[in-house]
Amino acid sequence: MPRALWSGVLTFGLVNVPVGLFSATSEKSIRFNQLNKATGNRVRYRKVDDATGEEVPASEIISGYDTGDDEYVMVEREELASVAPGRSELMEISDFVDLADIDPIFYRQTYYLAPRGKGADRAYALLRRAMVDTGKAGVATMVMRDREHLVVLRPSGDALVVESLYFADEIRAAEDVIGELPGDDSFADRELKIAEQLIESLSVEWEPDRYHDTYRDRVQELIDSKREGRQVVTAKKAPRTNVIDLMAALEESIAARGGRGGAKSDKAGKAKKAEKSAESGPAAADGVPAEYAEMSKADLLKLAAQADIKGRSSMSKEELAEAIAAAPKPRKSKAS
Repeated sequence: MPRALWSGVLTFGLVNVPVGLFSATSEKSIRFNQLNKATGNRVRYRKVDDATGEEVPASEIISGYDTGDDEYVMVEREELASVAPGRSELMEISDFVDLADIDPIFYRQTYYLAPRGKGADRAYALLRRAMVDTGKAGVATMVMRDREHLVVLRPSGDALVVESLYFADEIRAAEDVIGELPGDDSFADRELKIAEQLIESLSVEWEPDRYHDTYRDRVQELIDSKREGRQVVTAKKAPRTNVIDLMAALEESIAARGGRGGAKSDKAGKAKKAEKSAESGPAAADGVPAEYAEMSKADLLKLAAQADIKGRSSMSKEELAEAIAAAPKPRKSKAS
């Protein structure tokens, strides 16, 4: 079991639950180091004095608050430590709220909360079940890494999840960032109706596995190609044009979706297609084999990886299905 990022006691009312906090997410982005193009050596950064250009050791560096006009208020580490919240092992739920009332813009980081020690399991499970039955989430504060954090606890399956939140004064109003925003009272009824119809035609049940970081796949494929000494060809993207006629764009989008009226009708259509495919064999519309037509793009990418199909990360769902169907099938070994 991984080491807890924070260990302490969760309290609600007079109930105390020993708990540990664990990171719930793991970023998968590909990281690069900076190199000297001429030598291939790593390029490293040094901390230097802005005026003298001399390197400054870490022991001689202090914090400075910029007041403007290149003037700083210098603060020693000991002075910062004197006003820090101090180490605390308490996560105290002060309020319970409806989770739907919290705008997702407040969410910062996600963690799992686990019971720790003898007797913690029952109290932990009781709190989770009570939150499920009431539809409530708990708001609490905690100290981690010398900072005070506002958090919300919510049930997720058999676990309790902790979401760290931004404080209200850390959220910028849209008007302050963007400026004046357009209103929603200038649309013709037909425009709004078709826009809603398009949304319905694109509506599906939330399945996170359907979505895949295709850019990361392309970067990895680029790295693998260069390691193997293969030539890398850069494809030019077609320039995107601005949409001038909003109504025409909406109607063309609906037409491209086959005039579907919504997710329900789409599901019914898929069911009919499946029945027809089962009766008539492996052929499907648009030349895509029926066995792949209903699969998600994520599943098709996995099959394409198994078949070692080159350029798969940049293919559309239809292109992936066609490429998999055309790829040679692995031979089954005969039993001796």
